[in-house]
Amino acid sequence: MQRLWWFAGFFLLYELTVYLTNDMIMPGMPQVMAEFGGPSRYIGLSLSLYILGGCSLQILLGPLADRIGKRGVMLGGAAFFLLATGLVPLAQSATQFLTIRFFQGMGSCFIFIGYAAVHELFDDTRAVKLTTLMGNTTVFAPLIGPVAGSAIIALTDWRAVFVTAFVLGGVAWLGLLRTMPAGRPAAATGAPPRLLASYRAIFTNRTFMLGILVAGLAITPLTAWIGLSPAILLQHGGASYGTYIAWQCAIFVGFVLSTFAIQRMGGELSLGRLLRQGGVLALAGLGGAGFAASQPQLFIACMFVFSAGFGLFNGALVRIALTATGQSMSLTSAAMSLLYCLYIAAGLELYNAICERYDYALQAYAWCGVPVALAVCAGLFHIARGHDARQRAALPVAA
Repeated sequence: MQRLWWFAGFFLLYELTVYLTNDMIMPGMPQVMAEFGGPSRYIGLSLSLYILGGCSLQILLGPLADRIGKRGVMLGGAAFFLLATGLVPLAQSATQFLTIRFFQGMGSCFIFIGYAAVHELFDDTRAVKLTTLMGNTTVFAPLIGPVAGSAIIALTDWRAVFVTAFVLGGVAWLGLLRTMPAGRPAAATGAPPRLLASYRAIFTNRTFMLGILVAGLAITPLTAWIGLSPAILLQHGGASYGTYIAWQCAIFVGFVLSTFAIQRMGGELSLGRLLRQGGVLALAGLGGAGFAASQPQLFIACMFVFSAGFGLFNGALVRIALTATGQSMSLTSAAMSLLYCLYIAAGLELYNAICERYDYALQAYAWCGVPVALAVCAGLFHIARGHDARQRAALPVAA
C-alpha cells in the first residue's frame, strides 16, 4: 500500500508540473516574443497550441491503455512531455517555440490515464479523497503559476521556467517508473465498429453536446485572460509583474473559493440549482465586466464574481453532460476532453483576433465577454430545466 501512495504522490507532481508549466511561462511571454521578434498575437496563440496539443491524442489513448496497460502509456506520455519541455529552451525562433509548445501540450493528454489508475488501484474512499486532492491542485495552478513564473523571470531568463519544469517532470517520471504498478490490460474495448458506434452515440447525444459547448464557452473568458493578460497588462499596459500577479490572484480566487465551498456543501444543493445560481453570477460578473473596463478595480471585482459563478456551476455541468450518454465513462471523458479543448482554443483565438484589432486594450477583452455571458446563462438554464424534468420523471409514482 505504501508503494501505491508514493505512486499517487509522483502522479500528483506530474499533473502539477504539466499545469504549472503553462501558467508559469505566461508572464514571460512578452520577453519571449521580444527576443524572437514575434507579434503580440503569438502570446495567445502559444496557449491555444498548448491546449490543442492537449486534446490531440485523447480519443486514441483510452483504447490503447486498455490494450497494453496504463503503466506503459503513462510512462511513455510523461517521457514525451519531458522531451518536449527540454526542447523549448533550445528554440531559435518564434515558430519553433510555438511548434514545440504544441507537442509539450500533449503531456496533458495522459493525465486522465493516471486518474483511471488511481480509481483502479484504490478503494472508493481513498480514490475519492485522492482525486479531490488532485483536482484541487489544478484549481491553484492559475494562482501559483504566475507568482512562481514572475519570480523566476525577474531573477533570470525565461528559459529557466522550462528548466524548472524539466527538473520537476524528471523527478515525477523517475518516481512513476519506480512506483506505478504494472497492472493488467483491461478487457478489449471492442471491435472498431463497436467503438465507432459508441462514439457516434456520444456525439449525437444532445445533452452531452450542449453541456460541453456551454462548459467550453464558460471557461473561454478565463482561459483568454490567462493567454492575453500578458499582452494586455504587461506588454501594452506597461504594468509591473506585481500588478499582473495581483490581478491574476484577485480574479481567480473567486473560482478557488467557490470550488471549495461546493466540496464543503457536499450534496446540499441540487445540480439544477447550482447551474442556475452559478449562471446568474456568471452573467452578472462577466456582463458587468464588459461595462466596467474603464474602472480597473470594478472590472476586477466583476471578474471575481464571474470566476466564482463558474466554480459554482462547472462541476455540476460536466457531471450532467458525462452521465447523459449512457456510454463508457472513459470514452465519454475522452470525447469531452476533445470537444472541450477545441472550443476553448477556438474561443481563445477569436478573443485574440478581436483584441489584436484593438491593440490589446482592456476594453476589447471586456466587450467580448458580454455575448458569452448571455449565451452561457441561457444554456445553463436550459440544461437545468431538462435535468430537473428528467429527475422528476425518474421519481416513483405514488400509489
